[in-house]
Amino acid sequence: MQEQEELKQYLINHLDEAIERHYLQVYYQPVIRTLTGRLCSAEALIRWIDPDKGMLSPGDFIPLFEEKNLSYKVDRYVIQEVTKLLRDRIENGQTVVPVSINFSRADFQMMNPLEELNQAIRKNHLRRSLIHVEITESALAKDVEGLKNSIHDFRQAGYQVWMDDFGSGYSSLNYLKNFEFDEIKLDMIFMRNFDEASKTILKACVRMAKALGIHTLAEGVENKEQLDFLREIGCERIQGFYYSRPLPSNDFFKMVAEKSIEAEEWEQSKFYQEVGLVDLAGDQPLGLLFDDGQKFKRIFVNAEFQKEIDRSPEIYEWLLQEGNDLKSSLGQKFRELAERARQGESSLADIRQKGQFLRLQVDSVAKGDFGQMLQINAWDITAQF
Repeated sequence: MQEQEELKQYLINHLDEAIERHYLQVYYQPVIRTLTGRLCSAEALIRWIDPDKGMLSPGDFIPLFEEKNLSYKVDRYVIQEVTKLLRDRIENGQTVVPVSINFSRADFQMMNPLEELNQAIRKNHLRRSLIHVEITESALAKDVEGLKNSIHDFRQAGYQVWMDDFGSGYSSLNYLKNFEFDEIKLDMIFMRNFDEASKTILKACVRMAKALGIHTLAEGVENKEQLDFLREIGCERIQGFYYSRPLPSNDFFKMVAEKSIEAEEWEQSKFYQEVGLVDLAGDQPLGLLFDDGQKFKRIFVNAEFQKEIDRSPEIYEWLLQEGNDLKSSLGQKFRELAERARQGESSLADIRQKGQFLRLQVDSVAKGDFGQMLQINAWDITAQF
């Protein structure tokens, strides 16, 4: 206990020095889009590398500084470091992705986080879309009206606001009702106890969020089983050791290059944000096809659609092949359906092959200069004939 108290006093006494001498360092952890495998953002996380104490984890000092109302100094420093890094990379013609920065309850008491962010954005000539704001669930428990207004102001100013650690407390659902969030980060506790109960809860959370127009990200993903499940239920993004632990900026971008992880471009990000709100975990066969105007590419099929494919794999293989052949009657029909979908029409078509009849419904769920994403619902209606 005496050692713990001595460490606490040491941290408090040396905080300003650690900031000035950059003993505090910003690490970055990648956020990956499940549908594409692309890098779509990163989270900024703080580490203290002390010349006397060595590496100090956030658990050693963040709760202490929040208790003492000193965490605003750390978060102000993170804002400055992150925005400077983004500016330097842009000036050097290097890849950038949005970075999320965490804010605690104490930050809103001791400073104006929105003004701090705006000043750093203006100083470094950055788009506000390059910074996402994360607010922990625990921070929402006090000063509800004040935080509600602050979140509203962030969003009005052009920042996405994410709720961190969703599911870690007792009032998560109530917070979704009372606060405006663009995205929720599903707490890593669901990954630590990755049993059937956790899967059921995760699936329900993702579907509920989509119904509310809120995007989803799962933290603490450590293996392919978890990744595959999250992709299947439509969780849009993941973060965790499966791809990488938090790393210093140079090591972060080196890791991305070595693993050949493609970074998401701005237009792609907007496109997949629209796709991300499609409920992929329903009980109807559903697939996503990307249409570049010339070819169709299968991006995703849900479990019910996969059952249909498993029952008649040759028909679905034929469907995709013929659908990409503009000289065939089916290819011409598919192209017509795709163009009608682009115009906002929902189209139905019955396809016959080898004595089987399939009914397809085609809708466009996202459009960009580079193509559109088609939602395909399919039913075997052979019994009707």
